[in-house]
Amino acid sequence: MKNSEGKLCVMLDCSRDAVPNLSFLKTFIDDIAKMGYNSLMLYTEDTYKIEGEDYFGYLRGAFTAKEMKEINAYGKTKGIELIPCIQTLAHLGCLAPWYPYSEFFDCNDILLVGDDRTYALIDKMFKTMRDCFDSEYINIGMDEAHFVGLGKYLAENGYKNRLDILLGHLKKVCEIAEKYNFKPVMWSDMFFSLVKASYRSDEFVEFSEEALEKVPENVSLCYWDYYSKDEKTYDAMLSSHKQFRNELWFAGGCWCWSGFAPNNFQSFEANTVSLPIAEKYGIKNVIMTIWGDNGHEASKRSIYPSLFHAAMLYKGVTDIKKIDEKFTEIFGLTMEEALAMDKPNLIYQQPTLSNFTGTLPFNPCKFMLYNDCFLGWRDANVTKDGAEKYKKYAEELKKYVKNEKFGYVYDVLYKLCLVLSDKFDLGIKTRAAYKAFKAGDRKELENLIAVYEALPEKVEAFYLAFRKQWFYENKGCGFEVHDARIGGLILRIKDCTVRLKELLDGKIDIIDELELEILPPYNDPEKFGSGDNFNFYMRNYTTGQNFV
Repeated sequence: MKNSEGKLCVMLDCSRDAVPNLSFLKTFIDDIAKMGYNSLMLYTEDTYKIEGEDYFGYLRGAFTAKEMKEINAYGKTKGIELIPCIQTLAHLGCLAPWYPYSEFFDCNDILLVGDDRTYALIDKMFKTMRDCFDSEYINIGMDEAHFVGLGKYLAENGYKNRLDILLGHLKKVCEIAEKYNFKPVMWSDMFFSLVKASYRSDEFVEFSEEALEKVPENVSLCYWDYYSKDEKTYDAMLSSHKQFRNELWFAGGCWCWSGFAPNNFQSFEANTVSLPIAEKYGIKNVIMTIWGDNGHEASKRSIYPSLFHAAMLYKGVTDIKKIDEKFTEIFGLTMEEALAMDKPNLIYQQPTLSNFTGTLPFNPCKFMLYNDCFLGWRDANVTKDGAEKYKKYAEELKKYVKNEKFGYVYDVLYKLCLVLSDKFDLGIKTRAAYKAFKAGDRKELENLIAVYEALPEKVEAFYLAFRKQWFYENKGCGFEVHDARIGGLILRIKDCTVRLKELLDGKIDIIDELELEILPPYNDPEKFGSGDNFNFYMRNYTTGQNFV
């Protein structure tokens, strides 16, 4: 892809727990400018302050108007255009519980379409963005509003064609955008989801002429795809988008939203396919997204290999050796050394810089960390050599902890691997020791208790390294989530230790959880001992809560 006329943009998630502090954000702008990017979107759901709306961004570490103006001005000095990136329909779930807003939500995280209060709030959103940013563009979101029109809207209006509901709302939002001299960009998925009940397809999706005519002329559509790796899907989706008379953007992904370690190789493979095809369809504006789903645990610097790789592809450079040389010149690390940050997720596959075909975004660094020692329903993903791999990875990562720019990131991942070298297969070993004890053999349980007793100290060392990373990159709001999660993990390990000791000392006869049979989570036997991507903390930890 050889492109110098359009936007090469990074989109940084500032809404899933982590809101970056200004000091780090400025260094991030410095770095993406060196990579060749020319614009930055700060994805803010409710993490910015609006004058007169005290509960908007309340307790969320929201950017103030002063901060947004400062970062906008700083970006200009580095050749980086700050493009506002907000939500005007869905993904506003953190706003919904507060009383000033709860009455004009449709359902879940979706604003109530057609309600005057919705558009009064959106008007204030646009005014705030215009006061703080110079860009002519604004990303208005509107993605994944899957239940639009099916909650309060349905109760008040009866069932209406849901594509018409979306289009009616879009028309009003685009009118507000025009009022403030913005060119809106929206994620395009809901057009497809409401017509075909899914977004990505390897077949052409046809839209009626009536629907196409209702899409406002001043909105650009952004096709986002971080998953597909086959040309057929991209061809089908981009040709389907070409039915619209609107400017078309493309968004790829830099995978760091599945736990503490990134999935750079997944990003390499998907972007290697997608970006040349986007060029074939005449797309000049490209966004590389850095999401932070369910905790924003990974360092923003851990994804630099993917960001740089995508920027080079955008410029038409596909030779991995040349990409590696340029990356080393800028950051003082070889690409291979930087990709060591993927190691905590590389238990089931071993991609390399020269061969990353078939890589999947598995995240054992998260789901095996929080997999419960006694309940252990993720034990189906344990491999015989997984714990040894983590021990080896810890030794490899330790070599880089003194690196001036990236050392704190390596330190988190090194100490995480030390934890997982004990914890990865701890559930399997616990059930085996329990079974042996019930058969009269105490030795296995005695040895296992020693592992349990040493583990909290290792988890706390990991926590302290992660805490250092968090506060170097982010504001304080949001870290309470990780205090609760990692602190809860430490207490759980300690309690399991106590109960195992009580069993060994004859104070209790059984441990209820270890009496239970662990049922297979898959109906496909080939998935046992294989990888998975499972990012919901609570569901990894317990089967007694919903997906949170």
